[in-house]
Amino acid sequence: MRHFFTLTCLAGLLMGAGQVQAGPAHPSAASVPYTPSWTARHYLQWLGDHASLPLTGSHWPLPAAAVRQALDSIAPAAAQANVQIARDFVLKELDMAQNQGRAQMHLRSESEALNGYGENYTPGSSAQLNSAELRRSWGDVSVAGRLGARIEASPNSLQSKFSGMGAEGEFQARLDGSAAVLGFSGWNVQAFSHRQWWGPGWQSSLVSGHNNPSWTGVGIQRASVAPSDSAWLSWMGPWNLDVFVAKAQDPRVVTNQPQGFMFSGMRLTMKPQPWLEVGLSRGLQTGGAGRPSGALNFAKSFLGQEVNKLDDDTFSDSSGQIAGYDVRARCPKSWSGMLGSCAAYTQWMGEDAAGSVIPLPFKFMSLWGVESTYGQGQYRVFAEWANTNAYSLPWDTKEPFPGYVNGVYNQGYTQGGRWAGSAQGSGSEMLTVGWMDAARQRMVKVHAGKVHTSLGAYDPRTRPEGPRAGAPRGDLWGVSASQVFSWMGMRLTPELAYTELTDGQDQRANKRQNLRVGLVMAVPL
Repeated sequence: MRHFFTLTCLAGLLMGAGQVQAGPAHPSAASVPYTPSWTARHYLQWLGDHASLPLTGSHWPLPAAAVRQALDSIAPAAAQANVQIARDFVLKELDMAQNQGRAQMHLRSESEALNGYGENYTPGSSAQLNSAELRRSWGDVSVAGRLGARIEASPNSLQSKFSGMGAEGEFQARLDGSAAVLGFSGWNVQAFSHRQWWGPGWQSSLVSGHNNPSWTGVGIQRASVAPSDSAWLSWMGPWNLDVFVAKAQDPRVVTNQPQGFMFSGMRLTMKPQPWLEVGLSRGLQTGGAGRPSGALNFAKSFLGQEVNKLDDDTFSDSSGQIAGYDVRARCPKSWSGMLGSCAAYTQWMGEDAAGSVIPLPFKFMSLWGVESTYGQGQYRVFAEWANTNAYSLPWDTKEPFPGYVNGVYNQGYTQGGRWAGSAQGSGSEMLTVGWMDAARQRMVKVHAGKVHTSLGAYDPRTRPEGPRAGAPRGDLWGVSASQVFSWMGMRLTPELAYTELTDGQDQRANKRQNLRVGLVMAVPL
């Protein structure tokens, strides 16, 4: 992974600054971040495609109040039955997330899998407790908060020696689900512990996905996704901007590791047309043991200065960065008789930049997908191809090389020892075909491709040339399935996943043949 800066995300910051002066007359109150279940996300996306829901679908979490505000724009009395079903499902999930606490136990065999949107990354068992949302307001200023706690088996499936309860522990505790939010002038300033999903994919996000533990940090996010009242910004349609800084929780995997680095993420998402959604994303690693740190170095990193170290050792790289773009386009409605409600999407994340005046990313890792819904919005099918090599675009002529790894941050683009982007890891190619039944909350996925380095987690010592003879890798095929049941007020979700790899050696919970069996038990409080 090389380093660069792209002014596209700074343009997003300038746009956001304009919204403070020309925003809605009644800015949304503070609310806790909300990431929908895969079922609720399916319905939200379907409502965007069929009922012109003014909400982006590739940027999670969003403020809960922003999602509710968008749903309120659909008049229940005038809504068709299938639109009402979708709207009611999401509103019920929102109500439970905001107004009820929840206790959840996830019993699972120790085994890796290809984790996608909404799936638990932990290669073992975990337990979580979340409180209801607390809200208060004083005029235009409001606050919201929620407490969350999680204990889990170590997420690093390649780790074999443990100590204590921290990043090196066999069991680890986190504040996952906690948030403290101050809302004013249409913005939420927040401290949080959660994961992000940035991108239109269902199996992979190339920049920030659900394969890693939650980031614990501080940031600012637009409180609404509504179009701007500003004449300068109204062309963006529904939009949101999210900027945060977090501290990595990374176990020591190599002796000279820049442990405890800072991670900063920035995403601007907009929907300039009802059929088109565009996202600009950036992720950067800076600081950490043995690396330049402090406020000045962070400012250099944020502004893209002193990256790609020169041959004369003029400076040490301030950071490691990736950035890029994603687009989702809905098919014309005239195609619905042949293809159902279809869409195509792509995400490109660059490993370097070109241009001295406005550096723009290139050397892209890439993701491509198509999807369709049918059965009045009950079902969704998708096919998604992700390539985590730089120079992976079809028209690239230069030799590809594995993304997510670099010489400055030798633990790779990770959090808690796990890939922070796609679960397939560096230098891999993967096709996933998925089928969802939203009414029965049933999902089945099939995977086929090649893992270059390691699945799920990363340890440089388990690379093919490393001292531990290589993690499981090579050709992969796999299948996974889950189904939600309701019983005596509880939600029970049995799950089954199997993946098989052709090369490498078994490393604790990361094996060439992985059979994962699990059961999620969730109880409202």
